[in-house]
Amino acid sequence: MHLDFRQLRNFVALVEYGSFIRAAEAVCLSQSAFSRSIQSLEQSVGHLLFDRQSRLLTLTPHGQKLLPYARRFQELNSELSSQLREADDSQNGEVTFGCGPAPAARLIPAAVGEFHRQTPQARVRFQVENWFALHNALTTQQYPFVVADSWQAELDPQLRVQPLSPQRCFFICHANHPLAQQGQISLQALLRYPFAAPYLPPGVRKVLATLSQQQDFAPAIQCDHIYALLSTLASTQAVSFASEDGFALCRHSHQLVKLELSDLPEEWRLMQTRFAIISPVHAVQPPLVEKLIDIILHTDRQHQLTLLAQDEER
Repeated sequence: MHLDFRQLRNFVALVEYGSFIRAAEAVCLSQSAFSRSIQSLEQSVGHLLFDRQSRLLTLTPHGQKLLPYARRFQELNSELSSQLREADDSQNGEVTFGCGPAPAARLIPAAVGEFHRQTPQARVRFQVENWFALHNALTTQQYPFVVADSWQAELDPQLRVQPLSPQRCFFICHANHPLAQQGQISLQALLRYPFAAPYLPPGVRKVLATLSQQQDFAPAIQCDHIYALLSTLASTQAVSFASEDGFALCRHSHQLVKLELSDLPEEWRLMQTRFAIISPVHAVQPPLVEKLIDIILHTDRQHQLTLLAQDEER
């Protein structure tokens, strides 16, 4: 016995609508084509499925036996179609997310590159923003996750924080800056110059305020685009700070040097990045999003292992 999915669909439609005309309209067939489909199904089964002698459309005993199986076939067909669409989305969909300026320097490009190698048909869009913009995009469900500083996110019970490896932070300037040629310098000498930085998380701002003996700290130049920010160091006498990744990436291209402080306070000596993957705590992420998050975490761990191996070699 050969059963055709479309014929079974038409059979169920006829039972549910109780009329050849309405059932044919529901499945977008002409009445004659619909009638032929039902007749072909009866021929395949080898029995009449509807009582043609009754004024009302009633099922024969064989039709009653077939009905639950026909409905089950429909459910399986729908379930299979859904599974196939999900599998297709896991390879061909799109992931949109946001990240802060510092993670955009090395981690995110490396992770996106690996993600693209593993799923070349998928599309990725990410936007580099400060924390305020990223938090707003996260809470309005514009992004399923962001990669950013976790200082404020850790205080929000509605957010899930997956920490990334911390990195040391240090002061930097352009190679032609007056401080670049002085060897070790004092904190007081450093603070005589304007400061250039992206949006400062509360923890970093508090440390800088303490170092400069101010109530609060606001940079003289602020820009959330890391390349543009560091480019301003060549045109001004501003100083800035960078993580290990940011400095390694831009050291040669922007002619940057690391500033060595002779009296570096303990507050800054212990200063490290606190980046994390941040997402709504109860969100169920699509497979493609989960895959990218896993790759970001793996890329971060591998980078830290490489750094540790390099330290041991030294």
